[in-house]
Amino acid sequence: MGGAPFFCAQIAIVRKKVYNKGRFYDLHERRRPDESRDRKQCAAVVGQSVLCGVESVLLDHKKLSDGEARLDLPDAGLDIGAAVLRCDDEPVPGQAGPAGVLDGPHQQFFNFFLVELTLLFFHYYICAMLLTPEENAALKRVKVVRAVCCVGLALVIVSQFTGLYYTFDASNVYHRTAWYPISMIVPMVAMALDGSLLLQYRARISRGMFLATGSYLVLPLLAISIQIVHYGLALVDLAIGAAMVLMFLVSIKEQNEEMLRLETSRAHLAEKLDIATVLNRCVEKLSGGGHDLDKATHDLLGVINDYFRADRSYVYELNAANGIAVNTHEFVRDGVSAEKDNLQKVPVEIIASWLEAFERDGIYFMEDVRQVKGTELYAMMQQQNVQRLLAVPLRRETRIIGFLGVDNPREHSHDPTLLSSLQFFVTNSLEQKKVQEKLYRLSYRDTLTGLDNRNRYMELLEAGKENALKQVGGIYMDLNGLKRCNDCFGHAAGDALICRAADALNDVFPGEACRIGGDEFVVICCPVTQEKFEQQVEALRAALVRHQVDAAIGSFWQSLVEDLPAFLREADDRMYREKERQKRAARPSV
Repeated sequence: MGGAPFFCAQIAIVRKKVYNKGRFYDLHERRRPDESRDRKQCAAVVGQSVLCGVESVLLDHKKLSDGEARLDLPDAGLDIGAAVLRCDDEPVPGQAGPAGVLDGPHQQFFNFFLVELTLLFFHYYICAMLLTPEENAALKRVKVVRAVCCVGLALVIVSQFTGLYYTFDASNVYHRTAWYPISMIVPMVAMALDGSLLLQYRARISRGMFLATGSYLVLPLLAISIQIVHYGLALVDLAIGAAMVLMFLVSIKEQNEEMLRLETSRAHLAEKLDIATVLNRCVEKLSGGGHDLDKATHDLLGVINDYFRADRSYVYELNAANGIAVNTHEFVRDGVSAEKDNLQKVPVEIIASWLEAFERDGIYFMEDVRQVKGTELYAMMQQQNVQRLLAVPLRRETRIIGFLGVDNPREHSHDPTLLSSLQFFVTNSLEQKKVQEKLYRLSYRDTLTGLDNRNRYMELLEAGKENALKQVGGIYMDLNGLKRCNDCFGHAAGDALICRAADALNDVFPGEACRIGGDEFVVICCPVTQEKFEQQVEALRAALVRHQVDAAIGSFWQSLVEDLPAFLREADDRMYREKERQKRAARPSV
């Protein structure tokens, strides 16, 4: 209901009409009120009535700005009618009898007329509240109520000219006629039919609104029944006023609850939209990273970090064989220290409570680091300045293989929806990275020694053709006696010899050696000073002796290399010259 002006006016009507009704019956005992006071009171009442009317229109018109399609005409009618009734029932100085702003006969006409009109507006109100437009147009009871209300209005008009309901004598004293009960029966019939509608469709409204609306029917009907036989008090007005106040309170309560529900729903929708937008950005980062999945995962963690306004976001992978968790990816906010290098071998026992929470709840949320005080986890969190964190597991089928988390989230800390939505994508990215690494090993790694293979070597040569290199050291190495070892001791012994040679190379040049043939190896160091390179060459010769490997080595260093293949050919030539010297010296090859 638009309600507030109407209810305030109804209370005033009841208060004044109880007084006025008493005046109607004992005209000789009524004393003339003070004219000065009455002028002020009349001016105040007229002003209040105008304000009530304006406020009712504004309140109902506000619905337009709140998204409703049109003005609620029954509601506005109830409010404006109340404002008119408020204006109609006050004394005016200088008039005899029970006069208000209008004289007695006209005042009674408006009272009866507006009661019937208010009932009609109430009927439209409950129809709009209970019925669909199709039901509103089809139900016979709706048509009957409207016809009864129109008959009631017509009888009020007839009564004004014929004295059907009431008369005023020469002394301006109000008298009921024998037909007066009709003015009560007509609204009772309409209210009864409206009550049947309310009972039939009560499931469409709340219990509170059903009881409040029902009171508008029950209380006036009860008052009418009493007032037919008891002549003196405006019980109908009192009943309507009480019912309206109740309806107003219930309506306001339900509107507030609905507004709260809508605001909550709107907030939830906005949050879901925000999560969906961020999720799209995350997927875009992962899918747009191409073959560089490490960079794609780092960019993804950046988006997550921004969403939570966190200090860090990270991915850990579990190494079940070694019982450790490894921080494989990390993104840190500006001004926050990176901890990835310090968290490469975190014992699983320290985060055992996390894993239990992952299995039990699907998330781990630490509201305050003090809740784990006295544990190794607390000490680790203190070192990283972590006060709270949120993490979700990464699973391969049902097995936990790692987790995704954020440190010190400032927003959405209690909502793991985004992290949970990303579990699959992050796990899939980690799986793709493992596949990439495997393919890389197959494509660029020698399966026997673990060194880079000839494919990697050719790739380095192509890169060296396009860019000049500075301070480059190159080594060609060829094993002596591999064929004899294979022939005499079998290929397993030959493979062992190759692996020992690879171990010697890894001891001195980790990650820089390539096996380009059965017994041929190449090392490319860049950048490296000549002095250091020569020291490494001597260290390699010593390592070969330790690993019991006989090999010919050709080494070459150059400050600027513009043609890498030509540079390596020089190292190859030097290797062959050394091999010839070794043959002349007749060294044993095994």
